[in-house]
Amino acid sequence: MKHSVLIVDDDPRRGGTLCAALGAAFECRAVVTLDEAFAAVGRRSWDAALVDYDLGRHASGLELLQALRDVSSRTVRVLYSEHYCGGLVRDATRLAGAHVVVDARRADFSVAIRNALERLLSLPSSGSLVSQPRVDDGQEPEWFAHSAHSLEFAGRLRAAAEGAGPVFLFGEHGTGKHLAAGLFRRWRADRRPPGARKEGVVILLVPPLRQRIEDIPALAQHCLERHARQSREPLRHLTNEALDDLLRREWWGNVRELHGVLIRACQRAGSRRGLSAADLAHDAEPQLQPSQSAKDEGQRDCMLRQLRAAGNVSGAARLEGISRTNYIRLMRRLGIIRADTLGAGEPEAAEAEAGPRAARPRTEHSVRS
Repeated sequence: MKHSVLIVDDDPRRGGTLCAALGAAFECRAVVTLDEAFAAVGRRSWDAALVDYDLGRHASGLELLQALRDVSSRTVRVLYSEHYCGGLVRDATRLAGAHVVVDARRADFSVAIRNALERLLSLPSSGSLVSQPRVDDGQEPEWFAHSAHSLEFAGRLRAAAEGAGPVFLFGEHGTGKHLAAGLFRRWRADRRPPGARKEGVVILLVPPLRQRIEDIPALAQHCLERHARQSREPLRHLTNEALDDLLRREWWGNVRELHGVLIRACQRAGSRRGLSAADLAHDAEPQLQPSQSAKDEGQRDCMLRQLRAAGNVSGAARLEGISRTNYIRLMRRLGIIRADTLGAGEPEAAEAEAGPRAARPRTEHSVRS
């Protein structure tokens, strides 16, 4: 049975184009005005809503997404606009809980919309969009996939879990590679068909937080919930001003820096439940020096080529001409882990996911751990 998709666009031509592009895979209906959209939502539930930001004079697609968030939280909410910018992404995420925001000026706009829908609707419990971690059953939380980059990564990770070959993850420190590796192993154990053919090496880049700012509200909520459980303190919440502050930052320290900022904000707030912008520390992680960044990037690329050619760490170490132990140390420094085994760096999983900034080795300026 096809998923139902409501398309809301005051340009009938573009709405019709989207209907034609998505019609083979989805049951689509296009409306032009906000009133027609509210009427359509009142008559039935929709699996997804694609909404233009600008719906004519005094009408915004954010109004419909806000209503859907309240009355139909399981509906996938996609906003698109020709006025795409970081500010719009932040507003759509904070005010309407948009799951993804797409630039309507893209040459591959229809393809980008279709890909986003397919990924969002294929995720388990699409209503929660894997943003609500399973914290009560002792298992790892799901990947926080709201942004286009996160959805792309989660889709590739899930596809890799269907195979049987070695999988390596790489990226900046603090992005959640170990969380992703644990999730990957669970997916592979649950979903890999018996006798799956062992294919070639899969290498995936874990996107940095500054490329997935739409994930910040869910990541922050998860961090605050976990801190409340561990500290046995009341659950805190972010004020709108505090969330705006977080969405504006560059996050060179990635998710671990975010968690460190939030934990320190809880300490600063004392007995207050609401965390204000004044509670948030501003000693941000510095960006890498260009020369060191280029050096690490070249060395990392060489190692990834070795791992792809050898298919395992031991073989790659032989290609490099060093011991396996030293090769693992080099992988760790450059932010490379093997996802399909309990291999190198696994004891650092908790630190990589949420360790405070104090846990970071300050001697390694070239990496973010």
